[in-house]
Amino acid sequence: MNASDALIKTLVKNGLEVIFANPGTSEMHLVASIDNNPEIRPVLGLFEGVVTGAADGYARMAEKSAANLLHLGPGLGNGFANIHNAKKARSPLINIVGDHATYHLKHNAPLTSDLDTLAKSASDWVGRSKKTSDICDLGNLAWQKANAFPGQISTLIIPADCAWGDFDGNIPEPLEEKELDLIDDSLISKSAEILQMSNSVLFLGGKFLNEQCVNLAAKIASKTGCRLMTDTFVSRIRRGEGLPIIEQVPYFAESAAEFLKNSSGIVFVGSRPPVSFFAYPGKESYLTPKESKIVILSSPEQNGLFALNCLVDETDAQKIDKQFLQSKIDDIPKSGKVDASNLGLLISNLMPEDSIVSDEAATSSFLVTPHALKAKPHDWLCLTGGSIGQGLPLAIGAAIAKPDRPVITLHGDGGAMYTVQALWTQARENLNITNIIFANHSYEILKIELSRVGAVKTGDRADSMFSLDKPKLDWIKLSESMGVPCYEPNTVEEFKKIFSACVKEAGPSTILVQI
Repeated sequence: MNASDALIKTLVKNGLEVIFANPGTSEMHLVASIDNNPEIRPVLGLFEGVVTGAADGYARMAEKSAANLLHLGPGLGNGFANIHNAKKARSPLINIVGDHATYHLKHNAPLTSDLDTLAKSASDWVGRSKKTSDICDLGNLAWQKANAFPGQISTLIIPADCAWGDFDGNIPEPLEEKELDLIDDSLISKSAEILQMSNSVLFLGGKFLNEQCVNLAAKIASKTGCRLMTDTFVSRIRRGEGLPIIEQVPYFAESAAEFLKNSSGIVFVGSRPPVSFFAYPGKESYLTPKESKIVILSSPEQNGLFALNCLVDETDAQKIDKQFLQSKIDDIPKSGKVDASNLGLLISNLMPEDSIVSDEAATSSFLVTPHALKAKPHDWLCLTGGSIGQGLPLAIGAAIAKPDRPVITLHGDGGAMYTVQALWTQARENLNITNIIFANHSYEILKIELSRVGAVKTGDRADSMFSLDKPKLDWIKLSESMGVPCYEPNTVEEFKKIFSACVKEAGPSTILVQI
């Protein structure tokens, strides 16, 4: 067999099932090897940002790595933004990047770049094959590094001649998984003491927002009276009717500071003290009150589940009080025009149980998120790294990882245009994704930020930098041109009918909502 075949077989042996790809000439032998290994599902993206975002969504829901197949430095560069988001989400992800043949690099061909430096800036681990005999060992190491808890970015660079050369060895066994880092036992009693103080906070994050962990946290809160919080943007959180209420730190720094004000002490499990998204003139970057007692019981790399169980034992927390459980929606619109006042209630009431929501609605999220907390139990995926253009691709990966669950994308129109090609992949793969596009025909968040950073008074030319209405985007034509039907309901009755049908049917759909 050639080295490409050996690499794919090595990754399959580790558990690889999906490769998201936008390949080029230097990856043709790898493409052929994917065809030779039917265990692998190849998924084509028309832009590398779709590829890397989809791999992130898959990793968040499958809880293991997919692989990306990318073309040289420019291909990796095109996918960088969603690799960044995946890194902030601590998603396990493997980038397989083809490079020029080893003997061709010296000629500085048009697509030659400093690929290794680019890879290092986006990755936790980078490996470069130097000969056909090292390719399987590097594949094993890439998998181990990527899937080491809580998840990392591995980039494996494969020169074309290393991919097409003969491989004479045996496919190696996978490397052993590394155990989670232990917590400091001496911090358990100290954490319990802090949580029993008035106005204390148990702050969850990272991979410890699943149903098991939030239930443990709610037991602790019921016993101690502490507040339960998490970060503004999380990779995945389980929430909804009947599940524990976890407050999220507000986005805007001044709101976040007020939210955390008077906290006597904060115990962190799977997260670290929050900071503001940006710096603002005259405002603090560090959001935690200076007088608060801080204990990081479990970092994102440590065993937060063990930490929570220790706190349950230490505080003798046995049950969850009803006040910590989310109530259901009881105020449901029945008629009238669809607008900002009722849209969140409609979506939240109609979401099927176990939906997966990919949220990149930006300012429009304020219309939906408060109500969605009361929807039927579901998983919510956020824009962890702040680099827009994640929502549509993230939904692809989530739908492939969990094909039996409906996926709902909430997306601002401006951010959706970054990776609009994702609609084509959704249609090609026939994925049950309902994309809701909030069309305010502007980068609304930037209008808000312009005033918040204290910029000088602006006029029409500055305003034009945030406007999408000259010309207006025609989302119906855009969506339908890529094989995804698009609807524009105007009334509550129309929205109910269209949304309910979309989430039940196979294949993707788009719902356009004018805001």
